Amino acid sequence: MGSRPLPHLCVWGDMADLEGTKMLDDEDSDSDSDSWGGIKTTQCDRRCTRNTEMWLIGLAVSVVLGPVLVVILRRTLQAKVDASAVWEEEKRTEVEKVWESSPVSDATLAIMIGYGRQMRQQASILVDICFGLVFFGTLTATYIATVNPEQAPADFKQKGTLSNMAQDVQQAQGRLWTTSLGLASILLCVSMYTFWIYRCWAPLLSFENNPLATTVLEYAVERRLRTAWAVVPNVGFVLSAMVPSLSNASNYQMVLTAVHNVCAPLSMLFCMVMETVQLHYGENAFAYFFSTEPTPVYGPLTTFQRMRVVLLIEAWLAGLIFVGVQGYLAFCVNRRYWVALVSYYGEVIGIVLAFSLPAAAALDIREFTKTAAGTVMEETASVIPYVYMSGINRTITRLMDE
Repeated sequence: MGSRPLPHLCVWGDMADLEGTKMLDDEDSDSDSDSWGGIKTTQCDRRCTRNTEMWLIGLAVSVVLGPVLVVILRRTLQAKVDASAVWEEEKRTEVEKVWESSPVSDATLAIMIGYGRQMRQQASILVDICFGLVFFGTLTATYIATVNPEQAPADFKQKGTLSNMAQDVQQAQGRLWTTSLGLASILLCVSMYTFWIYRCWAPLLSFENNPLATTVLEYAVERRLRTAWAVVPNVGFVLSAMVPSLSNASNYQMVLTAVHNVCAPLSMLFCMVMETVQLHYGENAFAYFFSTEPTPVYGPLTTFQRMRVVLLIEAWLAGLIFVGVQGYLAFCVNRRYWVALVSYYGEVIGIVLAFSLPAAAALDIREFTKTAAGTVMEETASVIPYVYMSGINRTITRLMDE
C-alpha cells in the first residue's frame, strides 16, 4: 500500500451527514490522495486499516464467546448436590419398581439401539467436519477484506458481503469459500443430522409410543419438519455456493445474481428458525437457562444446551446487524469502507455460528444418550425396564385390536 499517511483526528459522528452533498463531495476529494486500487477512502477507513488486528480479534471473540460465557455460568449455577445426578437417580429408582415378565424382542431392541449409536456417531463426525470447512473457508476472504482492501472488488464498499468478496472462483478466496460451503452443505444433507443429534421435541413426545425418546418413533409431523430442516436450507446453500453473485452482471447473468440473493438469506433464515424452535419448543432451553431445576422431560439443562442458547443468540444478533447494514447499503450510496466491513463481519460471524450449532448439539447428544457405558448389549439391558414401564406392548396390542 506504500507509505501510510499520518493519523488525523477522526470524528466518529461524521458531520458530513449533516452538511449534505457538499460535505460528501469534500470527503471524496480528500480521499483522492489515498486510495486502494481505485477505491476512495475516508479518514475512518484509513484508521480502520491501521487497526486491522481488531477486526480479526473481534471475529475470534465472537466464535469463542459462547463457550466461555457458559463455563462461567455453569460455575454460578453449580449446586451443592448435582441436580442432574439426583434427577437421573430418581428416574432409575422409579423404573426399577416396574418390571413385568411379558416378552419383548430384545434382539430387535438391541439392533435399534446399535443403529442409533452408529448414526449419531456418523452425523456427529460430519457436522464437525462441516463446521471446520465453513470456518476455515472464510478466513482467506476475511483476511483480504480486512488487511488488503486494495484487492477487494470495486463494488465491495457498496455490497459488503462474503459472496461479493468470493465471487471469482479463479481467485483463492473464491475457490476456497465456494468449495467449503458446497461440500459442507452436501455432507449435512447426506448425514440427516437433524434426526440424530437433536432431542425429540418434548411436547410431542409420548412415553407410551416412544419410551426411549428416539427419532425413529417420532410423530409424522415432526419427522416431516426435520426432513425439511435437513434438506431445504442445505440445497439452498449448495446453490448459493455454485451460483455466484457477480459485480457487473448483465443480461442472463442477472438470473445468477437473483438465484444467489434468494437462496442464501432464506436458507440461513430457515436454519436459524429451526434451531430456535428446537431449543425453545423442543428442549425448554430458554425457560430453564438460569435454573438447575429439571425440565419436564429431559432433566436439568446440560452445559452444551446452554452453550447452544448463547451461540444462537449471538448468531441472531450478527444476522440482524448484517441485515440492518444491508438495508442501508441498498438505499444509500456508501463512501465508507468500514461500513462495508461491518456488514461483511456480520455475515461471516453469523454463518460461522450457525454451522457451529449442530457441532455443539453433537457434543450434547453424545453425553445425553450414554445410557450405559460399554457394549450395545449392556445399554440394551439398561433400557429394557423403560420399555416395560411404558407399556408399549399393550399399546401395540390395542392398536391391532382397533
